[in-house]
Amino acid sequence: MSEPLTEVAVPASASEAEQPAQAQRLRRRSRLETWLFLLPAALFQLVWGWYPLLMAFLISFTDAQPMLPSHFTGLASYLRVWNDPLVGQAFRVTFFYGSMLVALTFIFPLLIAIFLMELPPRLMRWMMILWFLPISVIANSILWRYLYNEQYGLLEYIATEILHLPHQPFLNDPHQVLFWLVFPAVVVAGPGVAGLAYMAALQGIPRSYFEAAEIEGAGFWRKIWTVSLPRLRPVIAVMLVYGIIQGLQDYTWPQILTGGQPEGASRTVMLYLFSYIQNQRYADATALSIYLFLVIFAIVVLFRTFFKEDPDA
Repeated sequence: MSEPLTEVAVPASASEAEQPAQAQRLRRRSRLETWLFLLPAALFQLVWGWYPLLMAFLISFTDAQPMLPSHFTGLASYLRVWNDPLVGQAFRVTFFYGSMLVALTFIFPLLIAIFLMELPPRLMRWMMILWFLPISVIANSILWRYLYNEQYGLLEYIATEILHLPHQPFLNDPHQVLFWLVFPAVVVAGPGVAGLAYMAALQGIPRSYFEAAEIEGAGFWRKIWTVSLPRLRPVIAVMLVYGIIQGLQDYTWPQILTGGQPEGASRTVMLYLFSYIQNQRYADATALSIYLFLVIFAIVVLFRTFFKEDPDA
């Protein structure tokens, strides 16, 4: 009668036993490397972002006297800013200017990106280089200020000498100044970051989606509406939030082109805040900046709450 076979446990090799420990060490090292890469950006954000924001919040509760000890004043700065009638006007101008800027810098770069995607690859690359060429905003603003000049500006010459239109006040008309202020920002600065983001998103859409739409008989605009736009919704959401933040706190274009004139028709919150600083009203300036921050934060939160990013939703 044969004896039953029994299984004999074979001890695992030393290398197999060390594999979990080695994997854990690699994970710790990977996490450490990640934090080391993030450290410079985090320090930069802490020093130039969060620390000034915290100090501004604290200064807004004091009298903020330059070169003298500051004294706690409570909500006095917030009440002065709240009761300032020019602050309300500045917010109205900012909302109108920011709304036009956000709307146009959303539509214009999107149309350009869709147009470039329809070009041959070689021509598309050249057009991207020309259209998205980075140029200083300050240099652009100074150039457009000369173009708008009523005496020797190119636009004035085209309007009066070529098109035989009456004299155009451009930036000197309180009723038109915001439109002419937004126009160069949209044409020159609009296609930049947003255009590149839309281009990258469009290139990430599988071509099979468009081919299937063509088989179904969809034309150019139908493909945009049923294929491109639904897949672009996450990018559109991000770029709209970015546009809201940039539009409501834009400073360069209004400052260089108009300086808030004429009659305060282009005086945004940022320009009025700068006037507080020029008059050494630092506590009021920080209080106004906190008001602007709260308004932008509320708008962004509401937008992100009601805007669904899921393209399949």
